[in-house]
Amino acid sequence: MQDINNKVVIVTGSGNGIGKGIAELMAKRGAKVILATKYDDEGSALENNMMEMGYWARYVQTDVSNEESVKNMVEEVLGITGKIDVLVNNAGITIFKSILEATLSDWNKVIDTDLKGVFLCSKYVAAAMVKNLEGGSIVNISSNHAYRTLPDTEMYAAAKGGINAMTRSMAVSLGKFGIRVNAVCPGFTDTNHYQRWLSEKENPGAIEKEIFDLHALGKISTPADIAELVFFLVTDSSKNITGSDFLIDGGLTARLYHSDKF
Repeated sequence: MQDINNKVVIVTGSGNGIGKGIAELMAKRGAKVILATKYDDEGSALENNMMEMGYWARYVQTDVSNEESVKNMVEEVLGITGKIDVLVNNAGITIFKSILEATLSDWNKVIDTDLKGVFLCSKYVAAAMVKNLEGGSIVNISSNHAYRTLPDTEMYAAAKGGINAMTRSMAVSLGKFGIRVNAVCPGFTDTNHYQRWLSEKENPGAIEKEIFDLHALGKISTPADIAELVFFLVTDSSKNITGSDFLIDGGLTARLYHSDKF
């Protein structure tokens, strides 16, 4: 298995959930991991925990929707490590409201983090990669909502569809610099966010059984599952893969419809 020993890896939104799983796996495999996340309590706690386990990790407070914050993050990382090899654009939020009820403020919040954040982080990190003359890899965490979606998810689906389209264009633009760009599109993933959402339902057990039944493999993903795919995409094992998007959803999106009658 290819490793990423001493590679500098930025993971945005790494304080919890999928981002945390990615950051932990990268550090375990030998990377120097930058925890570019928004909230001090999460970032500091994860940094301390990873360092106690003997991994290299640094928390850099980052609001991906704010250009100055992103620029400062990149400058700070370069000051610490001198280079950036990998960017994982994971930071994202969800607001599920019908287009009839969603406000412009709601739209801006989702797009600013989920789509503009990918643009800003990629813009400034790619510039550093180009200057370093050693290429690099960018992985954008998208969603299966970029392919199939549900009612009341217009804003989220638009952002994730935009990420997939931007991934392809970035791959074409940056390929001449040796920078590969790909997208990973998870479905249901067992995170704290998922567990909170499930706990708010009237009958969590029944809801979760229905969710599992919708998946061809009878289970949802874990952050570790997502992290393994991201790891593959940032190593030489995928050295000729760029401009692609990868579903990782246990076969959920493959299903045409669900029926208990046949």
